[in-house]
Amino acid sequence: MKEKPSNYRIRFIAGELAGRTFAVRNSGTTIGRRRDADLRPGGSDIGSEHVTLLPQSDIGVLLHVHENEIAWVNGEEVAGGEDRRLLPGADVRIGRELTFVLEADDSPVPLAGMPSGSSDGPDAGVEEVTEALAEEETVSSDSEPAAEAERSSAPDPDCTRYASAAELEDLRKFNRSQKRRRRVVLGTGILLFFLIIGGAYAISVLELENPVTWPGEVSGVFNDGEYRMEIAPGGKCMVYYPRMSATVTKTDGNNCEIMTALGRHLDVPFHLVFTTETVPNGFRVPRKKSFDAWRKRMSEQKGFAFLEEPKQEFYRPEEGGFPYYRLPYTRQDRNLRWQGYASYMRYFDKELVLLREVPANHFWRSDRVLRSFGAFVVSPSMADRYWEIPEERMPGDSTQLLQRAALELRKNIAVAVWDEVDWSLRTLLCRAYETGDPVLTAAVSPLWKDFRERQQIWYSQCCLAYQTYRMADNAKGMNRIINECLRRFPSPDDHRHVKIMKNIWTIEE
Repeated sequence: MKEKPSNYRIRFIAGELAGRTFAVRNSGTTIGRRRDADLRPGGSDIGSEHVTLLPQSDIGVLLHVHENEIAWVNGEEVAGGEDRRLLPGADVRIGRELTFVLEADDSPVPLAGMPSGSSDGPDAGVEEVTEALAEEETVSSDSEPAAEAERSSAPDPDCTRYASAAELEDLRKFNRSQKRRRRVVLGTGILLFFLIIGGAYAISVLELENPVTWPGEVSGVFNDGEYRMEIAPGGKCMVYYPRMSATVTKTDGNNCEIMTALGRHLDVPFHLVFTTETVPNGFRVPRKKSFDAWRKRMSEQKGFAFLEEPKQEFYRPEEGGFPYYRLPYTRQDRNLRWQGYASYMRYFDKELVLLREVPANHFWRSDRVLRSFGAFVVSPSMADRYWEIPEERMPGDSTQLLQRAALELRKNIAVAVWDEVDWSLRTLLCRAYETGDPVLTAAVSPLWKDFRERQQIWYSQCCLAYQTYRMADNAKGMNRIINECLRRFPSPDDHRHVKIMKNIWTIEE
C-alpha cells in the first residue's frame, strides 16, 4: 500500500517555490539539493540535506536541521544538529530567502483516486492531489532543463508525478535549442567540407607547393647565384642563392643583402643578409661571450624575437668542422613579419652573421628548405685555419710557452699532450694578433700549422685502421678507434670523428 500523507502541509511564501504547497509525509520530508531529497530547491545557499520535517504522534512537526546548516524558526536561529518542534502557523526560513509556513490539513486526500467528499469541493480536491502528491521537485541551479525534466518525470513509488507548466515550458525551450544546435553543427560541417574541397581545388589550380623547395631540387638545374668573400687572414666563404630575373643584390665589402625567391614557381620571397664585423677587443672575447652580446643587441635594437635556445652546428664537418650557432627568430619589418634562421660564426676577431628568412605566413612551408639549404659554404682552408679564442689564457711568458709547445711537437704526436699544445698555441696566437707582434706571429704560425698537419696524419692512420678492423669484423678494435678519436677531437669542438663513424675517408686525408 502507498503511504498516506500526514495531517500537515507546508506552504512556501518566499523564494523560488513561493505559492507552492506540499504535503508532509508520515515518514518525513527532506528539503535539500540531493537527488534523493523530497523537495529539491536550487541555489548554493541550500545544503545537500538542509532540513527534515518529521510529523509527531501527538501534535506538531519536528524540524531537524542537519549538520553544518542553519534554519530560522519564527526569526530565531536553529543551528545544525538541533531539533525544533513546529506548530501550525510557524514560519521557517532556510538559505537566504526560501520561507514556508506549516499548516494543518484537516481533510487529507486519498491516494487511490479523486477525492469523494471534500468540504472544499471537487476543484479543491484536484488541487490537493496536484499540489500535495505530485509536486516534490525543484530545478537544480547547475543542471540542464532537459535532464531535470527527465528526472522529474521518472515514476515515484510513493505518488503520481505531474510536470508543472514552468517545467513544460523549460522542456520546450530546451528541445528548440537542441534543434537549433543540431542545425548549426550540420551547417558548419557542410560549410567546412566545401571549404576544404575549394581549398584543395585552388591549390591544384594555382599549383602551390607544400612544402616549398629550393628551385634546383625540382628542375635539377642549380643555376644559383653566389657572392664570394675573402676574410683575412686566409678565410674564404660564399653565400649562394636562387637566381631569377627579379633578384636584387646589394654588396658592401664583405657584407651583402639579397632579395630573391624560393619554390618551383619562385613565389615565396627569400631574404638573405650576410654581415662581417670586427668584435671590439676580439682576441680577448671568446665565441660564446660575443654571441650573447650580439643576441642581446639584436633583441634590443633590431626588434628580433628569438624562438628557441641556440644549437651548435658545423660547416664542413669532414675537415674538422667550422662551428656556428643557429637559432630561429622572427622580426617585424614595416608591414611585413619575417621568420627564419640566424647563423652566428666567429673567425679570429670577426663575427660572421647569416640571416635567411621568408615571410612568416610561408615559414611553415619553407622550414625544411631553410634548414637543409644553409645558403653558406666555408672553404677547406678556412675550416683548417679556424681556432677558438680560449676562455682563459695559459699562464707564463711567451718564450716559455713557445719552448713548451715546440718540445711537445718534437715528440711522437700519438703521445703528445694535445690539450696542452692546443691551449698554449691558441694563447700565443691571441697575444700575437692582439699586440700586432709580427715576430711572435711568425714564430707561432708554423707551429700551429705543423700541429694541425700532425693531427691530420694521425687521423688518417686511424681511418685506415678503422677500415681494416671493419673488414675483419673486429668490433673491439673499431670501438677503440672511435673512443680514441672522441677523446682527441671532443665533440662539439671538433667534428672529424664523424668521418670514421660514417666511414667517409680517403688515404689523402
